[in-house]
Amino acid sequence: MSRKLIPGFRAPGLGLSLLLLVLAALVWWSWPQHPLPLPPIDWHGQIHKGDQAAEDVVMRQYTATGKLDLLATAQTAYHEPGVDQTILRQVTVERFKPGQQTHLRANQGIEDGHSHMITLWGNVIGTLQPDTRLLTEKVHYDAQTGIITSREPVRLERGQDWMTGVGLWASVKTQEVNILHDVRGMYVP
Repeated sequence: MSRKLIPGFRAPGLGLSLLLLVLAALVWWSWPQHPLPLPPIDWHGQIHKGDQAAEDVVMRQYTATGKLDLLATAQTAYHEPGVDQTILRQVTVERFKPGQQTHLRANQGIEDGHSHMITLWGNVIGTLQPDTRLLTEKVHYDAQTGIITSREPVRLERGQDWMTGVGLWASVKTQEVNILHDVRGMYVP
């Protein structure tokens, strides 16, 4: 005679119990051992439907003849389609046109999809010509025109020579570099 401890309760069969045990084991073994890292770039407090995030991003732009014109890399990228902007972290931008080589590196960046303007900030380091180094906190780079601008304090270095000032206008195409005001410098002959 069998006794029922709970009226109306019937224990599952051996086959169903084994299946549930196997499924629980599969879930446990496939569960990530560490939390999956998400890029900490949710700037507006929430993520919206349609937003996209990626890690180890490589963006290339080619000329009409198929030659590499612009290469940008970022540790993380977060695209907001509503405003058509891509927020970048640990970003580098390189231009490869002959006589117009440029290399910019920064902690953060935004690429505006409408104007194609790239804004970089946070420890910006750039090479404007083969021997000119740029140091500042924020720059705007128009990849179509090759113009770099800044309103921030700027330091330019070439060998032992250096110049500091506030504001910058530089043309990658013509290799002109102008510090806009409060210019100081040192020239070593």
